[in-house]
Amino acid sequence: MSAEPFVKLPEEREPRGMRARRRAAHAAVYGALGLATLIMMFPVAWMLTVSVRPNVEVMKIPPQWIPGVFTLAPYARVLGSARYLRTFLNSYFIALTVTAFSLFLGTLAAYALARFRFRGQRSVIMFLIITQMFPLVLLCIPYFQIVVYLGLYDTLTSLILVYTTFTLPFCILMLRSYFAQIPKEMEEAAMVDGCSRLGAIIRTLLPMSFPALVGAGLYTFLLAWNEFLFAVVLIESWEKRVITMAIYSLLAEFVTEWSMMMAFSVLASAPLVVAFIFLQRYVVQGMTAGAIKS
Repeated sequence: MSAEPFVKLPEEREPRGMRARRRAAHAAVYGALGLATLIMMFPVAWMLTVSVRPNVEVMKIPPQWIPGVFTLAPYARVLGSARYLRTFLNSYFIALTVTAFSLFLGTLAAYALARFRFRGQRSVIMFLIITQMFPLVLLCIPYFQIVVYLGLYDTLTSLILVYTTFTLPFCILMLRSYFAQIPKEMEEAAMVDGCSRLGAIIRTLLPMSFPALVGAGLYTFLLAWNEFLFAVVLIESWEKRVITMAIYSLLAEFVTEWSMMMAFSVLASAPLVVAFIFLQRYVVQGMTAGAIKS
């Protein structure tokens, strides 16, 4: 029995109705995303327009998007005040220090959890996960008592220590998941070539984990930069205050400097927005890699 020659049938074309429904579904999805973007950008746009108008125009009803009088006086008042500029320096110092400590300690702890097997390892991981479930407001009084007992009240050191305890568990969990994806043979090959274990980590593991380090570092910086509750509880003098406290101080009983407050918020947000724009690709890679395998 002779085999019939193979004949390739032409591909069936997609029905026109199905193609139209798929295009309509795509249009609906993009429309919903566009609407969500507009809703999220609304407060940002209002912040920008309020920051460049006199304070008397803010309370106009109905509100006007375009300022009747354009002025940069709110920005000049913020940047011209040594007291407010000091809060910027304090916030940068605290956020950068917390980020450095969290990444350094988190990298070592995450490497140990990802590469070694020891008794109580799962308990340690569960403890780190449980720490992320507690609202921070529950820890206000215990942290206040500890800081006062240690003699660190009204110091930047107290904020650095407290913020590090918040950010370190997240850094450990995130970096551990990423390290577990990287084959340990990479480090073993480096150690065969003469590197110590620490040298192998620095030369092989850390360069390959750059996205995770950037993601964890940016998250840590943002948390330390935006934190307000513990700053109010642990800091009293103006010389030690941070940006969030300075913005809150503009709220008054009778007159609130809305224009100055929005200008302060723009100046505080601009560096973070720029950093996120340039590091967004690494942040997404770091947040998603290792999400399944743990």
